[in-house]
Amino acid sequence: MALVRFALLYTVISVSILDTSHTKDMAMDAVFPPVIQSGDPGLPTGHLLPLGYQRQPDGPVKEYAQPLTPTEFWERHARDYVPLVYRQAITKAPAFTNWQSDEYIRETYGDLDVLVEKKNEDRAARPQRMPLSEFLRNYRDEDWYVVSLLPDPMRAEMQVPRSLLCGNFRTSILESNLWLSSGGTRSVLHYDADHNIHCLVSGRKDFIMIPNKYADQLDLADNKKAGSGFSHMNMDQVDLLHNPQVSEVPWTWATLLPGDCIFIPSKYFHQVRSYGRSVAATIMWDPFDKFNDSDCTTADIDKYTALSEVPLQWTYKKGDRVIDMGYMNVETMRNHFLTVMEEENVSKFTPEILSIMYEMNMLDEEEGEEIGEEDMEIVRGIFSGMDKDNKGYLTADDIRALDVETLKTVARGVEQAHGPVDDDDEEEEEEATEEEEE
Repeated sequence: MALVRFALLYTVISVSILDTSHTKDMAMDAVFPPVIQSGDPGLPTGHLLPLGYQRQPDGPVKEYAQPLTPTEFWERHARDYVPLVYRQAITKAPAFTNWQSDEYIRETYGDLDVLVEKKNEDRAARPQRMPLSEFLRNYRDEDWYVVSLLPDPMRAEMQVPRSLLCGNFRTSILESNLWLSSGGTRSVLHYDADHNIHCLVSGRKDFIMIPNKYADQLDLADNKKAGSGFSHMNMDQVDLLHNPQVSEVPWTWATLLPGDCIFIPSKYFHQVRSYGRSVAATIMWDPFDKFNDSDCTTADIDKYTALSEVPLQWTYKKGDRVIDMGYMNVETMRNHFLTVMEEENVSKFTPEILSIMYEMNMLDEEEGEEIGEEDMEIVRGIFSGMDKDNKGYLTADDIRALDVETLKTVARGVEQAHGPVDDDDEEEEEEATEEEEE
């Protein structure tokens, strides 16, 4: 049973980019949704054309001229995992004006690190870590894009839509991500583990949206160790001879312009295409079963609120060794520890129980990797940070009393970091430790 319970804690895969030529696509006038074309009468409509040409969309994603109240958002959309678009929802944010300029971003935030990926598909490749100033000097000539935690100082310039300003929404935010590219990107068709609101600051983005119930018709990759997933299909040339069922999959669409936001529910398939210099920020949170609106009657949801004014579990500030992107919700992890203890009818949480999650997240079963003594030494080291009293075990009350920072350290130990560790900081820490020992 423990293995089944821990399956919910798998890591979140990052969104990958399919294709762009070296020359950047800065055009903003693409026709979307696409016009269905008649091709070879002997072939299915839309064969070897981009996703969206295989059938007409069912219509646009539901739009609102202003963000809903948190209760309305819950009842109409979040509870039932229904996407929406907010028009001009973040126009009061300083970012809406300031982030139109590379020079402003470089001068104000250029010393902050970001994670950078190549636009061409390569799921085996790890992101690079570099200063934002270096990225901005080169991104128009390189096939690079930023997808990284939004650095803490930049959060002060980003607005939180009022839909998230009370109840579970305000207290469940996991992280915020920065997206920055020169345009011309096309994502794979994928879904994410978390709910997210994606807000566009600059450029244009087109979205194809498909409910998760059509997953069996979308040629998904075998991705058992993740809360998210993606399709093997080439989004620029959908092979209907190999995947004829795609023609039967309904879809809706949305186009975002600067100031607009889209709610992408957890597990909802989406494919994204960007045009022009593109800057966006996302706010991600764990789905929950019930909405606690106890503070909504007193919360001032119409007051302008910066992203720096709400709590986030995972953040990045200058000097952090790891950019903690894509890690699990540590409160969910705490609850699963307690659930495992209850269902296994044990009163002591031990390193052996923790090793189950470590093994499932860090070792490759398909490659025949099994947990060994070296792995158990790592697990015991992680556990020692939880076991403040050196008892060798934790009670349920001990787990309930663990602070968030301790739980985050555990999460880092049992999950792979999304990006590279800052080696310079690591060397400095090692030198400091050696000096203390002397």
